[in-house]
Amino acid sequence: YIFIKERAWLRFSRHIEEPRHRVDHVLRLRELQDETGGFVVFIPLRYQHDATAAADGKIRNRLQSRTRMATPAESLKTFAVSRLLFDNVPHVKCFWVMHGLSVAQLSLHFGVDDLDGSVVEYKITNDADRYGTPSTMHREDLLRLIWDAGFRPVERDTHYNVVREYPAAPTLAERRAEPQRVWA
Repeated sequence: YIFIKERAWLRFSRHIEEPRHRVDHVLRLRELQDETGGFVVFIPLRYQHDATAAADGKIRNRLQSRTRMATPAESLKTFAVSRLLFDNVPHVKCFWVMHGLSVAQLSLHFGVDDLDGSVVEYKITNDADRYGTPSTMHREDLLRLIWDAGFRPVERDTHYNVVREYPAAPTLAERRAEPQRVWA
């Protein structure tokens, strides 16, 4: 049968599932990938919610009252385990508007090779984010985030064809001469 190249994803949080359930989910997707070869990227998505009540005092989603967002450490572990288990999926993506800039930057050291979220303003995830993650990011800021992590940015299209290759990260001596940014 025909299987279109597509993305696979996992939405996770700290509520009903445990880490073993995440691994089981990834292993099932891995088996499907072995059969079809249809996934081009895997995207772990941290469940976002605002547990505060609405203006009328009601919580709109009962699940929200008993869930907690995954911690940054849990997100990074999920990226690393996903990269190790998905040896048959070419790319692992971090959607920085859901994980925050610091986690996105660190995720590059945990198996992620694709940062996404800079094309459109993501109002929904921004409203749920309590960590000050911006809803938009300029190309130069995203490039700097990747360079500061020690990697060379490569711009791609939706099919993962290279559109533009950027120069390598500046040397340590060059970086010391500039003001440094810490993504909080």
